[in-house]
Amino acid sequence: MLRNQLRKLRYALGNPKLLAFVPVGILSAYLYGGEIALVVVSVLLPGLAALAISFREPISPSHKHDPITGLITRDGLVDWVERAIPRAARNDSQTAVIMVAIDNLDMIEHRFGRDMQDKVVREAVKRLKALIRDEDVIARVGVFLAIGLDNVRIPETESLTIFGDRIKRAFEDPFSDGPTRTYCSVSLGMAAEAHVKLPSGANIVAGAQRASELALVEEPGSIRFYNDGLSSEEALVRTTARELNNALETSEIFAWFQPQVRASDNKVVGFEALARWDHPERGLVSPASFLPDIEKAGLSQRLAEVILKQAMMALNVWDTAGYEVPSVSVNFSAEELRNPRLPDYIRWELDRHGVEPERLVVEVLESVVAKPGEDVITRTLTALSRIGCRIDLDDFGTGFTSFLNIRRFFVDRIKIDRSFVNKIDTDESQLTMFSALLAFGNKLGIDTLAEGVESDAELETLRKLGCKDMQGYAISRPLPLGETMLWLEEKGAFSTHTGSSSFASSA
Repeated sequence: MLRNQLRKLRYALGNPKLLAFVPVGILSAYLYGGEIALVVVSVLLPGLAALAISFREPISPSHKHDPITGLITRDGLVDWVERAIPRAARNDSQTAVIMVAIDNLDMIEHRFGRDMQDKVVREAVKRLKALIRDEDVIARVGVFLAIGLDNVRIPETESLTIFGDRIKRAFEDPFSDGPTRTYCSVSLGMAAEAHVKLPSGANIVAGAQRASELALVEEPGSIRFYNDGLSSEEALVRTTARELNNALETSEIFAWFQPQVRASDNKVVGFEALARWDHPERGLVSPASFLPDIEKAGLSQRLAEVILKQAMMALNVWDTAGYEVPSVSVNFSAEELRNPRLPDYIRWELDRHGVEPERLVVEVLESVVAKPGEDVITRTLTALSRIGCRIDLDDFGTGFTSFLNIRRFFVDRIKIDRSFVNKIDTDESQLTMFSALLAFGNKLGIDTLAEGVESDAELETLRKLGCKDMQGYAISRPLPLGETMLWLEEKGAFSTHTGSSSFASSA
């Protein structure tokens, strides 16, 4: 506190505007103190002002402020870190930056509108301000909120981890706007002076942002620390078209499978095929890192072909081993569904692998079917339905699908998005919203599947509500084909098996 007061006094004395009052001070000294006072003040007052200016910390330049939150932006944060580094050094501590990424922030805008998204951001700022000290700062850096921390105690990684846990706890309560409520987790990227080779404001801010971008592609709520190796790692994540094409041709990219079970008796109703990349140098790469590059490279249809083929082969493997797996789901993007030859290709793959059409579930995002004027997609889905394939509407509840679209696209099942499942066992508003979506499906005679079931309590609540099918980590994480065999063995999912085991108790 004393240091802050001295700093304010130094700034006040060193303010160049005060030099305009020096003549007034000298004249006043002569009038009230005579010639001796005149001499003393004439010498001392300009000297004190000059001395204060010489020791005065540089004034930060004016920076733009974020219009939504009023916070400083990247340039202001970089400048703040530059000035904080020498201060921390004098106290044998460090300066650090934490980038706070609100998970699925774009989904909030899509689901509730831009006003709700802005209110979530402003409320997030309020919660973060309650955690920091007076000497710290909060900024808005693109889609991220950033905390500049002054005087972080060593060991800095341990101190930041403890603070990161406090940030995550601050986001456990829902965000509300009247009757609208939603939950948001946060992913954190952290960088301190010790984490970068050349400590500077620009390097520390950039390091925290790179770490947060990598945390985002991991599971929600991740914390990632920056190190100088992340610069090359981030570049590798943005793969070239040649790498991706080679990965598809050499089976580096292949299907993993996440189980789907019936809520009433835990019987396996199918698996969802999900793309994974086993890179020879980087290991298993998150799909969020390479799927956007697949699309940019124009390889979406090739990816769909690879996953479809492996899904058909998986059904043959399960059948041969004697396991009862009624279906496998494969995701198709809007680009793939616009291909008029897709139904013929799928029919050929079904025939080639001897798979009955009803065992293939075509997953399409709600946002795709909600768009008007997609006549080609309509014809494609109609043709697939006539073949006998089933249609799942994925991420249901996040878009604006009408009753007409559900009928027009021959939807067999709606997959209720995980944002409605999260904390359904403790949040009454979540329970009410999910029940409404469930009733919607029941009235239309359409099956329902709850996505993202992550706890036994959520699983039990969904079972009591009468949700037909479930999928999520509480049942199983996605598995490579070989491990699905072990999982099915453990669950006793043989084609001749009539009993069932409790997934909740063994998940």
